[in-house]
Amino acid sequence: MSTHDEQDMTGRVVLVTGGGSGLGRATCVRLAGAGATVLVADVADDGAQTTVRGIRAHGGDARPLHLDVTDSSAVDDVLAAAFAEHGTHVDCLVNNAGTDRGADVIDVTDEQWRSVFGVNVDGPMYTSRAFVRHVLAQGPRDTPADIISVVSISALTVGSGAAAYNSSKAALLKLTEVLQTEAREHGWPIRVCALSPSAMNTPMMDQWNLPAEKMMDPAGVASLIHRAVTLPPTMVLQSMVVTGRTEYYPR
Repeated sequence: MSTHDEQDMTGRVVLVTGGGSGLGRATCVRLAGAGATVLVADVADDGAQTTVRGIRAHGGDARPLHLDVTDSSAVDDVLAAAFAEHGTHVDCLVNNAGTDRGADVIDVTDEQWRSVFGVNVDGPMYTSRAFVRHVLAQGPRDTPADIISVVSISALTVGSGAAAYNSSKAALLKLTEVLQTEAREHGWPIRVCALSPSAMNTPMMDQWNLPAEKMMDPAGVASLIHRAVTLPPTMVLQSMVVTGRTEYYPR
């Protein structure tokens, strides 16, 4: 399990939300393969355990964490425990957990709307807030910590039947941009990146019945996350939009 030296992550501890499937799992596998200790956070315990077993089977270091990102108290507790155990080695957060409830505006229920915003907007807010607080409490750093927020090209496009999803991802993009601005203006030792992929071949896309050959491989997108969090300390990749080469669908 090796990578080029400049992308080595040995000694770093990464927390990935939604790490039990799809892009989250691919990201956990990729970063563990680069030497990181990966905290696989998911509300689905079976998925997190499967990710961890796969990583350990190849010699990597991973731990499952039960986490409902919509529960701010639970987020605070999980982040506090991670920093208490690993200290300054915790230096990377990947806000990947996401959900969708497809329906036209006239058919969207209050529960559907709130559940999508709860995972896609509230969750990254809670995790980022806790992460930044702990990083700042540690004092000066030689190298910056990293936050990657998996947004979506749906933050930039619109589609029928995706009112909750499009709106939530647009909100997440703005939240991420605000965090970038605050980190820069306050001189926080934190890099923040917004990653906006189009459709990937993941379980969340099953409801849309898209042809697999028209969707991206999440492993390829995970490689971009790996690159973003291993850039030289003086550089930050603020935004990435990645789509299929010849055709893309919103994610």
